[in-house]
Amino acid sequence: MRDARYYRAWMSVRTISRRALFRSLLQPGKQALLPAPTTQVWRRQVPRPPQAVVEPLFLQRCDGCGECVQACAYGIIYLDQQKAQLQVDYADCNLCADCTRACSKAALDATLPMDTGLRPVISSQCLGRLDDGCRLCETACPASAIFFNQHHQPVVKKDQCTGCGKCKFVCYHGAITLTIKADFYPG
Repeated sequence: MRDARYYRAWMSVRTISRRALFRSLLQPGKQALLPAPTTQVWRRQVPRPPQAVVEPLFLQRCDGCGECVQACAYGIIYLDQQKAQLQVDYADCNLCADCTRACSKAALDATLPMDTGLRPVISSQCLGRLDDGCRLCETACPASAIFFNQHHQPVVKKDQCTGCGKCKFVCYHGAITLTIKADFYPG
């Protein structure tokens, strides 16, 4: 039977120093401060055609055959170091999937969502911020991913954006740049 005398005797044998007590209390906090084990996440360094598979697989499969370049009616796909890249500077991507249908190497996958991975960044020089006069990017966006709030500030719904580049193409002020979405990981 374990009564008060048993526990008193057990505690008299089991002593712990103040340092050991604090060390045992703070050990879980020390473990929380250690860096978490990292897994390698492959992010795109350059824009790829819509429906491109994940970057390491794309780099493995794309052999620079140029079928997607020939299939692109707008001429925005080009080869750089034998890998297909997207250049949405002088034309936008209409997300027609002609490049995907032309790719015989499975570097472009029709089951993936139509997304280039590019996202618009609107600078402070945007004339739409001043008044209601310019809303070209908002009206041109086929996904309705850009809108101006009640304070005339442009808002981009990044999860709704497909990265087609129509907003950049219609902005004659040059206030829109396209960057690769930081957490873009298709598939």
